[in-house]
Amino acid sequence: MLYNFFSYNSTIKTKLKMAEKGAHLTGTTFIRPSIFEIIAQESLAHTVEPAFTKFLSFIVSFNIERYGHLLKWTDECYLIFNTILQHYYLNKYSASFSETFYSLKRIIIVNSKVKCELSNKQRRLSLMLTILFPYIKIKLSQLVEKYKLEEVDDCVPKSKWQKLYRNCIIKGNAIIFMMYEFMVLYNYILYISGKSAYTSLLLRLLSITLTYAEPKPILSISDFLKKIRTNSFGISDGIDIFQRMMTTSFEFGAFFLQFLSWWTQEHYSTNLLSLPIPSPPKIPEIAKQYKGICPICYKTLRIHTVLSVSGYAFCYQCILPVIRTDKKCPVTNYPAKEDDLIRLYLD
Repeated sequence: MLYNFFSYNSTIKTKLKMAEKGAHLTGTTFIRPSIFEIIAQESLAHTVEPAFTKFLSFIVSFNIERYGHLLKWTDECYLIFNTILQHYYLNKYSASFSETFYSLKRIIIVNSKVKCELSNKQRRLSLMLTILFPYIKIKLSQLVEKYKLEEVDDCVPKSKWQKLYRNCIIKGNAIIFMMYEFMVLYNYILYISGKSAYTSLLLRLLSITLTYAEPKPILSISDFLKKIRTNSFGISDGIDIFQRMMTTSFEFGAFFLQFLSWWTQEHYSTNLLSLPIPSPPKIPEIAKQYKGICPICYKTLRIHTVLSVSGYAFCYQCILPVIRTDKKCPVTNYPAKEDDLIRLYLD
């Protein structure tokens, strides 16, 4: 009788635990990740693109003559890589790569109720937002930077409409970026205060939020050896092991990227003022006569440009054609090329 009572009691506790776990997945409540995990996974997502750029540059450097043109399409190469990566993780784990690394997954919220699985439409929309939003943001930033440099170089087109278009792009990007960052901060405040269940603005558009994923079943070494002994190890098991090896290597690589980013920040945080200050070099007499003027046109410097091989400053419009034709410094006759020109952005 006592045994039956304890057995019944344990059965009730097991069912309560299962009901509690199911309530987080299919009811009106769910386990909310902390804001630190949300920000950490977003930070990890931002480190993948520069890491891919560095890796592609390293691979291309082995045969720069043949594959150097790929560097012009770095953003497009990353778009393809990111599409494959995020498509796999969204289909396999219902989460992006960075979300999976922090054991998170995406769930749907409809009429304040939680649904477990993402629909095929939700997966496709999630994939599009995950890969296209960063790509458009990078391209827009590059376009704005290009227009700003052309304004400094005085290469702005004379057409009124083209000037208006450039100003709209430059100022519009700044306004949109400021508004977006404010909305992100506001969404974080709502999430922390419990007034919003959405972890980001992009997920809010799809009525999707994040919660903790269930533990992944892992094939232990004993099970692996047992399958080999019983000849039950099939192709599907091999594919599963290969996939796990690939995903695990990506996740370890992501951890290494975060560690490297932290190490770099610590390394460059050294106070430069604490280093010994070298004595200034002696200025030759010939250089004193060019103080404040261009050695080519003998006028006040306009768009200050320094030739690194000699140290003399010129007007950008004056020195560029000289370097392209003579390939040497007009003052010292040191061999020089266009890459040796350094622009000085002075107020």
